[in-house]
Amino acid sequence: MNKATTKSLSKVFGFLALMVVVGGLYGCNGNMYFRPDRTAVDESGNPRTVTEARSLEEGIIQAFPDLPVPASHKIDLVESVIFSSPTQTVGKIVLRGRADSASLYRFFEDSMAAKGWSTVNAFQSSVSSLYFAKPGRFVAIVITQDSTV
Repeated sequence: MNKATTKSLSKVFGFLALMVVVGGLYGCNGNMYFRPDRTAVDESGNPRTVTEARSLEEGIIQAFPDLPVPASHKIDLVESVIFSSPTQTVGKIVLRGRADSASLYRFFEDSMAAKGWSTVNAFQSSVSSLYFAKPGRFVAIVITQDSTV
């Protein structure tokens, strides 16, 4: 091959490598793919539309039914993750919404006690943490200044 052909091939391979990197970065941009909505029949025989996002949220709530979610917040389905095995369920549930951190702190202090959780430790600052336990279970709640829980 002559120098011109080698130079042209080098440019083509360089461009292809760049496209692979850009495509890979675009694919990792944090967007989550959800299946299209589908219709399911509920317990009473009535059809209802089921979205994958709703199914994911219901699964998280079912895995942790005694963890309160403030009305001002929604479960972040991209950041939340649940791991289940036959003997235990472990998860990181991220909530996003609009409320001041002091109100969120009080909400979890009161709501967790009402759901039977015992306070292990807690501190309130720019990033507040509350730690609760039940027999065989433990939860840590971290509240940031931007009201992420």
